Amino acid sequence: MFNSRNHQYFINFLLFVGLSTLFGCTFVIWPPGKPPTPTSSPTTGEDKKPRLQATTITIGILSPPKYYQGLADYLKEQFGNKVQIVIDGDEKLPYEKARQRMINKEWDISFPQSPMLSIAAKNNGYTFAARMFPNSPPYYQATLFTKANSPIKSISDLKPTHTIAMGDFNSASSFYMASYDLYGKTLKVNMGHKSSKIRELVKTGKADIGAAAYIAVKDDKDLRIIHLSKQIPGGNVYLSPNLSESDRQIITKVLLNAPANIRKDANYGVGEEADYSQLIKISERTEQVLKCAKFPKENSVGSVNFYCPDGKPSSPTQTEISGKINGWTKKSEVESFKLLGEDKKIYEVIIPDNIFNQIHDAPNPIAIQGKSVKIINVNPKKKGGINQLTITAPNQFIVLKDEQSNNVPKSSNLTYQVKQIDDGDTIAVTDTLNQEIRVRFACIDTAETPKSEADNKTNNPADKNQFLWGNKAKERLESIIKIGDPVNLNIVDTDRYGRKIAEVRLPDGTFVQQILVKEGLAMVYRQYIKNCASASIVEQAETEAKQQRLNIWGDSQFTAPWDWRSQKRASRSN
Repeated sequence: MFNSRNHQYFINFLLFVGLSTLFGCTFVIWPPGKPPTPTSSPTTGEDKKPRLQATTITIGILSPPKYYQGLADYLKEQFGNKVQIVIDGDEKLPYEKARQRMINKEWDISFPQSPMLSIAAKNNGYTFAARMFPNSPPYYQATLFTKANSPIKSISDLKPTHTIAMGDFNSASSFYMASYDLYGKTLKVNMGHKSSKIRELVKTGKADIGAAAYIAVKDDKDLRIIHLSKQIPGGNVYLSPNLSESDRQIITKVLLNAPANIRKDANYGVGEEADYSQLIKISERTEQVLKCAKFPKENSVGSVNFYCPDGKPSSPTQTEISGKINGWTKKSEVESFKLLGEDKKIYEVIIPDNIFNQIHDAPNPIAIQGKSVKIINVNPKKKGGINQLTITAPNQFIVLKDEQSNNVPKSSNLTYQVKQIDDGDTIAVTDTLNQEIRVRFACIDTAETPKSEADNKTNNPADKNQFLWGNKAKERLESIIKIGDPVNLNIVDTDRYGRKIAEVRLPDGTFVQQILVKEGLAMVYRQYIKNCASASIVEQAETEAKQQRLNIWGDSQFTAPWDWRSQKRASRSN
């Protein structure tokens, strides 16, 4: 019923609405006789902050803490006083202690600079949050180096009397890759050091050779690089499995939304998680070998065998037979090699196919022709007047690298005539029967050349840059070999297009691939380096070209040809 009391309330309500509208105010209507019930205080800035279930967040680092103080302050500001932010670690923290802290889940946000520690984080349930070193290439390389005036020119020059300075067990660049690349060697080892200490030991002559990341030594004129490793993926930022799923989501978002200067100091940013599958395989293989090696304690020196005969601990009484491979025959499911021993004896080396396929640096039987090898812990048996060596484990047969030789085995050193030059790394030749063979250069990859009118007219900067260097590589190749010239091919494989993969040499022994790489017009094609019998030669050539920033190495806009092709395929599929 609309009585006088209700009438008065309605009049007051209309007046209130009019005044509120006039002055731009908002209002809340409460029924007569029912005032609001107090519930909570007005919303504050503290209430608007992301709420974590965790009350303490520990940031694990291996760098100076000053670079992470800005991040810690930012997280305190984001999460409020209810969450304590702790920085744990510094540049002196050993990798092994960092690994243990992740095993124990002591770090909530882990910044493991080493890819081996990133693998350790993944193995212990940590989840990816961000990429470390976002402004650097996603992959880097390790190197073995000496003093600039050292007589050691390559891995093949290393003797058991030489001392190598290495990092600790969890360093990818200064331990794992070095151990992998030194497979088959015996050296004195001084380990457990950071890269700065390793450089110091080499410079002062306390170590003959050092192992470190390539970037750490590449510009040091007092040092000389003698070997580059396979590519290594960088580190990532990981979050502990002890955090709840909602906390991990909140922390990831807050990390990636941090101001640019904070992300720069802490050296992380947006990006995809690195692919560690290849590195894991390398580390697993290395760890199997290292189970037999007895490494010295930190800051002490001890002799180490970088191999494990028969998977058993090495013994000072083991047998060793060294020599050169000089012949090969396929016998059913085994490979039979002729070995000219340094002891002037001739041996027949029998290797079952399943064993041969596991031997390091032996991509195929042809590739090891003329190679120096070492056979460990295999006793020769007389069979028909021949000293026969039967290999029962891949670690018994070690292919030694010889970076000084440009020679190829005569059995595969066949002469062909150049018919056509397609681009910087592809030619057509004819054999003695005038049959045409298309040849793709082994070991290397050059930039692509334009293949169509659209390619010639492209305005895409990346395409134009690729074609610029592709044409330069082709022009240089045309100056080295000409139509009708004889070339010697060491054919090591056949690709999916039917092309022969070959090392190409001039009749005087000049290695064409080495020239292109050394002049900075080609890159070592590491994805297929196992099919390159002269891998060490082109790797050394690339090292020299990088140091001098020749051609493609001096062009910051250049994209590796395999990356460029991958991007083109992706754009076409889209």
